[in-house]
Amino acid sequence: MPAVLNTNAASLYASKNLQSAQSKMAQSVERLSSGLRVNRAKDDSAGLGIANALTSQINSANQGIRNLNDGISMVQTAEGAIAAAQEMGQRILTLATQGASGTLGNDQRVSIQSEMRQLITAIDSISSRTKFSGNSLLSQAGNATGTAFTLQVSNNTSDTVTLAVDAFKNIGVGTTAGGGTILSGDKVFGAQSLTGATSGQASKLINAINGGDNASGTLVPTGGTSAQAATAFQYIQSMASDYITNLGTQRSLLGAYQNQIEFTVSNVTDLSANLAAAKSNVVDTDYATETAALTKGQILQQAATAMLAQANQMPNVILSLLK
Repeated sequence: MPAVLNTNAASLYASKNLQSAQSKMAQSVERLSSGLRVNRAKDDSAGLGIANALTSQINSANQGIRNLNDGISMVQTAEGAIAAAQEMGQRILTLATQGASGTLGNDQRVSIQSEMRQLITAIDSISSRTKFSGNSLLSQAGNATGTAFTLQVSNNTSDTVTLAVDAFKNIGVGTTAGGGTILSGDKVFGAQSLTGATSGQASKLINAINGGDNASGTLVPTGGTSAQAATAFQYIQSMASDYITNLGTQRSLLGAYQNQIEFTVSNVTDLSANLAAAKSNVVDTDYATETAALTKGQILQQAATAMLAQANQMPNVILSLLK
């Protein structure tokens, strides 16, 4: 290398290496202080794109878990209401069995019928008050089909858990209980027609309690003989048994949905954890590697600084030539 004064090439090289060491050390400091390997797009543009896609999946999966847990709470609310209705249905069946006994007179059967009516009223109240986030849970028509509620699991629009209307049928005597006409009357067994009601629904049961019937469909007239009254109570027994069975079927379906949702929650939780681990591999700082890089950068910075000072002294040799 020639001895020149205007251009100190050694100093330029040392300065360049010093800048490079300082830049790498600053990058290591940034990564160690933020905990992120990718702090801006220039650090790893492809990795940043992957991380953003993974973040979308993770956020939607976590929200899906919350949606599913809300679904579990909703199903439990509906099941609790049906369980209460089942207990009342069992009481109605017990009363009907009591009324079917030939040892009772008309007055005793009037009292039994009065309690049955109050129980049906209570069941109907349960059906109307059972709501979740403002949604009526037991208001689906008994003859309806399709989906009652849909739980969104992820950002994939087709990734859902659907709950059919069969699990949320009206357990009361409202008009959505299958279109049954609700009969009224103060008599023990009025000569009234049973229209629109379906066996196993509360509307059919209350019609039987109010109107009376026997297994062949012949109405029992008001003030009939004890044998006729007992036969009417036997018909109520049949209707109560069908109603209890239907409630059990509906409750079992809710239980199946709860199990399905809980398993889905477990799966989505695992998915979220695995996606988070994958994102960590892309964007998080490896402190063992980065502290080593920082230490290397500090040594190179010190060495480059020392060499820059030496390089700046090298032109002094020219002065000795000029003496």
